[in-house]
Amino acid sequence: MKTAVHTPANRSASGYERLKIRPVWLEFRKLFMPKRVGLALLVLLLVGMWLYPFRAMYPGAAFKDWDTAVAVQMEADYGLRIDEAEFNRFKQSLAPKIAEADAYIRSTPAFARAGLDSYERYVKRDRMINGGTLPLNRIVEAGPAADLFAELQASRNWIEYYEMGTANTLGMNEAEKKRASEVESRDWVSVLPPNFVGMYSSWNLLNRLAVTAMLITAMLVMPIQIGDRRAGLGELQASSKAGITGLFRMKTAAALWAGTLAAGTLLVVLLLAYRFSGAWTLMGADINGKAGGLFWYDLSFLQYVLATYAAVFVLCWMTALLTVFFSSVAPNYVVLAGAVALTLILFYESDYLLNPLLNHMLGVGLGRSPLRTPIALGILLLASAALAYIAWKRETKRVRW
Repeated sequence: MKTAVHTPANRSASGYERLKIRPVWLEFRKLFMPKRVGLALLVLLLVGMWLYPFRAMYPGAAFKDWDTAVAVQMEADYGLRIDEAEFNRFKQSLAPKIAEADAYIRSTPAFARAGLDSYERYVKRDRMINGGTLPLNRIVEAGPAADLFAELQASRNWIEYYEMGTANTLGMNEAEKKRASEVESRDWVSVLPPNFVGMYSSWNLLNRLAVTAMLITAMLVMPIQIGDRRAGLGELQASSKAGITGLFRMKTAAALWAGTLAAGTLLVVLLLAYRFSGAWTLMGADINGKAGGLFWYDLSFLQYVLATYAAVFVLCWMTALLTVFFSSVAPNYVVLAGAVALTLILFYESDYLLNPLLNHMLGVGLGRSPLRTPIALGILLLASAALAYIAWKRETKRVRW
């Protein structure tokens, strides 16, 4: 009596033949083997401090963003829209804090030696190029009034932002000038602090999230073709009911699902970061600023995040298709890893790919069209799909893997 030998090839082939279980799910499950998931998590932990700007997102006091803290308090006092009467009340509410700062300055000998006896004079001196306030700033930051002065500085930033006037329309076309005029004609401004949208859209948070999701997608998808080929499963899989064409489609679908899961997971992480950073109450505020930060549409910040993060999903699908192509044509894992790494570096470091694609999405100015990014992403996705199609044609022509 002969005993059946259970090799990986036999188990894989029998798995495909049994397949009354869903083939796509089988391929998807293969991508998420514990070792691969563990490696992806390890990479995230190792590069996490580089990928994310903690000052903008971390809820701890050591990285407190006073611009956001002041806006959160203003939202609690006045709501998401600030009109002129509320703006004046906000300025008046600063009087007790300014008086407290005056008292601290008068009680600190270093300020007296600098000839300063009030917060107003300190601010004016601080704005001078050679004002000589750097030693005083260090004393403030190390002293008991550090939070007080930081809050007053953030409040001043918001006041200057409100009073700045109209947006710079130099170089704008007629449609852009019309949109700027619409925003400036409002009798209210959004409570969002000046740099809140910029922290997400143009200060690399969205870019870094995109690269992270693309990296995770590539790491999960890399073995999808080369792994089976090196294990000698090609002929067995080709003889299954699905055949080469069917299996390639299943693998591609599984890769796209992996990209969707990677992007979706980081979207949840992003929303949780905002939720626990103390800024969640600002998510309903309008993203358009009276003196800049103009966008084509009236969106809340949460709507803007969801709309722009759709680009990350598209980039992950593109990465999945490219990785399927690389995994199909690469002769070994070294070449495969090199091709994936060069692609990600090209996207992140190039001034012609991620930066213009994701920075200031849906923004007005510099000739930006609302459809510019979707069109560019569509072209990249189609190009990746074309490469995956080439890989499929190569697979169908293989006699032996």
